[in-house]
Amino acid sequence: MLALNSKLKKRHLTIVVVWILFTVLAFAYFTKQRLVNFDIDNKLQGVDHLQLANYLQNYTSSETIGLGNGLDSGLGNRVIHFSKPNCACQQFSQEHISALNKMAEANQFNVVNVVVEQDDLIPATPSVAILDGNGDVIYYGPYGQGLGCSQTSGFAQTMLNNFVKGFSANIIIREAKGCYCHLG
Repeated sequence: MLALNSKLKKRHLTIVVVWILFTVLAFAYFTKQRLVNFDIDNKLQGVDHLQLANYLQNYTSSETIGLGNGLDSGLGNRVIHFSKPNCACQQFSQEHISALNKMAEANQFNVVNVVVEQDDLIPATPSVAILDGNGDVIYYGPYGQGLGCSQTSGFAQTMLNNFVKGFSANIIIREAKGCYCHLG
């Protein structure tokens, strides 16, 4: 009876070890598939903040956002959210978007939501641009990085918070790994 118990324990232990190993390998496989580079096509390679600011005027002109008067100078500081229809990654950024919008509205930023299917310069969604009142890029890139974009408290929130406190930078994030939907 003792020999049977010993064989049974070894068999159970082997099954548990194999199960744990299989679970870890499956997790690594599925995680690796979801973690992609933000700018996989190098669309932002060699693009500086001035070129990007000029390009983003396409998305922030008063006609584009429905003001219709052609006077872009009155748009003030802006947060532009870029999303793609049916992008499964969008759900992971909702917490970042809500926090960013709350901070932006509390500091008199205009919030613009842009839906894009393809773009020559915007590499992926979900992504965000923060522009000052002159149209200069404070920040452009993903909301965060990591699986579900939850590895950071949020690049954009940090940059907006710094700008509100009087610190300004022209940051374009090109290299981040997370859940992103690429644009053609």
